[in-house]
Amino acid sequence: MRFRLATAMTLLGGCLVAGCGDGAPPTPATHGAHLYVANCIACHLPKGEGVKGLQPPLAGTPVTIGEPADLLGWVMFGQRPAALPKGVYGGIMPQFSYLSDADLAALLTHVRSSFGNHASPVTPAMVAAARAAHQSG
Repeated sequence: MRFRLATAMTLLGGCLVAGCGDGAPPTPATHGAHLYVANCIACHLPKGEGVKGLQPPLAGTPVTIGEPADLLGWVMFGQRPAALPKGVYGGIMPQFSYLSDADLAALLTHVRSSFGNHASPVTPAMVAAARAAHQSG
């Protein structure tokens, strides 16, 4: 499946770069959408539908809308959540621990509030706590 510029424009509210040329900084929602396009869309697709047998959907799934700690462990460190059935998806989840706390929070908040999801936001403090717990564990 090919990703199209029109899809990116839709995801980013018509903006492909920070500030959209008007001098204004990106909003947290726009920033999270931009990070989704840069890091997730190739596997989870524009509408978060995933790829059957390869990558799980993000829309309405327990991992996406469940406990943020489970999602953080999966996205940052590859700790498979109990809600993600083994053997159903053959794709690999890249680890995004290289993103800053603020960027990862924006990205996951976007995922948890898009595609029909209405889950609570992920904060930079939650990301920092997950990092600290992983390093001490």
